[in-house]
Amino acid sequence: MSDKPSFNVGDELIGPVRPVTPQRIEWYDSAMLSAATNELRQVGSNIHTDEEFARSEGFLAANADGMIMTNWCSEMLIRAFGLHYLEGGELRTKYIKPVYLGVPLSVRGRIKEATKQGNGSTMYAIDVWCEDGQGVKLVDGDAKVTVAGE
Repeated sequence: MSDKPSFNVGDELIGPVRPVTPQRIEWYDSAMLSAATNELRQVGSNIHTDEEFARSEGFLAANADGMIMTNWCSEMLIRAFGLHYLEGGELRTKYIKPVYLGVPLSVRGRIKEATKQGNGSTMYAIDVWCEDGQGVKLVDGDAKVTVAGE
């Protein structure tokens, strides 16, 4: 990765391909709960950890916490833009379909705008999403990253 990444409109970003597993959900949910309470805690039954409970709430099965996929999109942007994303980036995601356990997700992005700024920087607008193996979008979003000029 260059110190000053450069992309053109239409360029694709390829992120990780990962399955959502019960372990990933447990790591994420327990870590968030532990951080929020300032003590090590295990998450209890919810739509992410308990098949029966998820079905009782109208889902086909237990499903991933949406922030897992948001983190995967953020990882893709860090790999593409490095500190430029961390220092001057934005990411918004929305969860448009449940992500069920065992489904491998591909994290993707596409540069939709590259606007030169007066100070020599470039502001990139990026479509981001996660899709299943059949190409169905399960998470949709957008990002902006400003890459500083010389």
